[in-house]
This record gives sequence, C-alpha cells and structure tokens, in this order.
Amino acid sequence: MLLCCLLPTRKGEVTGISFIDSTPIEVCHRARSKSHRVFEGLVGWGKNSVGWHYGFKLHLIINDRGELLAFKLTPGNTDDRKPVPELT
Repeated sequence: MLLCCLLPTRKGEVTGISFIDSTPIEVCHRARSKSHRVFEGLVGWGKNSVGWHYGFKLHLIINDRGELLAFKLTPGNTDDRKPVPELT
C-alpha cells in the first residue's frame, strides 16, 4: 500500500519518447496455486515467453530518461494491450 502512495509522487515528465512493457509478479509457486488464499479473486494465471505464472502483471510506461510515467497492476491473465488506453 505504501508503494502505491509513493510511486505517483515520483513520476517523470513526458519527453515525447515513451516505452511500455509488462512483467509478471508471481505470488506463489505454480504447485501451491490451488491452496493460495491471500490474493484470492485478485490474481490469475498468465503465460509469457518464459512459461506460466500465477499472480499479477505490472504494466509500466517510462520515458527515454528512465523516469516513470504511468503504471498499473492487473491480474496475470490480463492481455498486455488492455490497460494501454487507460495508461496513456
């Protein structure tokens, strides 16, 4: 929760060149996903080039200086293109 309060204060300026990407954040090992209850209803199964993961996806937009412009945390099964309109 504290990280969500801090990150908006650290945003950079729009320079005209931006990069967007997402990365998975696993909440537990795949074998323990059936018994995991902490984030029940908030996480999902996702697949990327490395394989399957159970957890969240962190979507980031940064400028050419590496400064944070926007971010969003979504369930792991969210399509990478879905949060882009809201982030931009």
